[in-house]
Amino acid sequence: MSKESRRAQRFAVQLPVTIGDTEPSEQGTILNISMKGCAMTAERIPKLHTHVSIHIELPDGTEPVDIESAGVLWVTDYRCGLEFIRVSDESLARLRVFVALLENTP
Repeated sequence: MSKESRRAQRFAVQLPVTIGDTEPSEQGTILNISMKGCAMTAERIPKLHTHVSIHIELPDGTEPVDIESAGVLWVTDYRCGLEFIRVSDESLARLRVFVALLENTP
């Protein structure tokens, strides 16, 4: 998918993420984020066209964002792209505030 065809602007970040609800959980890093999805890296990437839950740690002690269901759109080596499918209203509000902050940061 080309950058021009994306539905939402993405912002470069480095945020800790926990993938899935199983033990032991997989840890990774969010590389970019938008209101609609993100790209992340981890040692064990989920399989293409599967769905995962993720827990994104936000900076400055802000409550984390929990994505109940994210679809895996693409996979390359240790990276993948996720589309947010199901997000609680509370997490969506936190994500909206965080992305707005990124939009207004020079």
